[in-house]
Amino acid sequence: MNKIFTFFVLVSLLSGSGCRNRSDKNKEVTEGKQNEIYEYIVAPVGPQNTRNSEAAIVPLNDGSLLLAWTEFYAGNGADHGPAHISGKISNDGGRTWSDKYILVENDGGCNVMEVNFLRLTTGELALFYLQKNTESTDCRIMMRTSSDEGKTWINPRQLSPSGKYTGLTNGRSIRLRSGRILLEAWEGGYCYCVLSDDDGKTWRDSQHIKPAGGDCYENACIELKNGKVMMLMRTALGGQFESISSDGGETWSEPTITVLTGTDAPASISRIPTTGDLLVIWTNNPGKKSRNPLTSAISKDEGKTWEKFRNIEEIPDDSWAYPAVTWIGNRALVTYFNYKGGLSLKIKSLPFGWFYEEQ
Repeated sequence: MNKIFTFFVLVSLLSGSGCRNRSDKNKEVTEGKQNEIYEYIVAPVGPQNTRNSEAAIVPLNDGSLLLAWTEFYAGNGADHGPAHISGKISNDGGRTWSDKYILVENDGGCNVMEVNFLRLTTGELALFYLQKNTESTDCRIMMRTSSDEGKTWINPRQLSPSGKYTGLTNGRSIRLRSGRILLEAWEGGYCYCVLSDDDGKTWRDSQHIKPAGGDCYENACIELKNGKVMMLMRTALGGQFESISSDGGETWSEPTITVLTGTDAPASISRIPTTGDLLVIWTNNPGKKSRNPLTSAISKDEGKTWEKFRNIEEIPDDSWAYPAVTWIGNRALVTYFNYKGGLSLKIKSLPFGWFYEEQ
């Protein structure tokens, strides 16, 4: 009996050890995947596709992701060239994507571009974009909705006046805790927000602002923990300027320069779900013309100071622009386009901890 008992004890111990080893290995694999960095060109240029740029991603109700971007299908890829808005679906968190399909056909004199998504309280998706009718005098903010999770987009509505060149930038639009929607816009060297307090049924403009020393455009907003709203603005004055609103985006403080110095290019700002800190991504190259490097920084005090500067891209002979961030769990899906070899759209997936590591 003692021998039999001893045998079963040994088998139990060995089995337990094996289970622990397998458990440890599974844990290591899981942690490895969580910490993995992956990146790829999701929309490369080709002979009939001269540019893929200005993208945004939105989570769908079934757990999949919808990626949309500006696809230039003719011309040389200039901002006013022929383009429509294309999309792809991912069912694995952004690692692989379906074949592309067209979300919005080109119904502008030049193109449609600059994708922004927002989930409405009705459950529908809203798509904000630009209808560009001329190269420099007529560009309009448009809105469409989808009740079938991005398969079709209907009810086009114009949110800005005809006969003016009004701009948006990709990967923007936020809803405040009050329920108000802020859609970041710019026109004539001034930045402002288009506001809605009834879930997108009606819209009005906020105060228009600009720095004392020059123009601003391609702004990005974030709601702060104290209820105020911070706006970052692209300028040619040495870097990102900042303005604060204490009334939900109606009025804005005098714009001031930040420590986010760099060339004339837009920034993206978001809140890291895991820590609650702010993340900014911008072109950190003061005094240079090329958009290189593409840098991230963290703020632990709601934008008062920035730290943990890290270069997301820094290859010497390339450039990157128009970043947008979508948080999926504890990972940031960052979209932007490069310049070398044509303007191709790239996705880089980074675990939140990467942004806190030393360069």
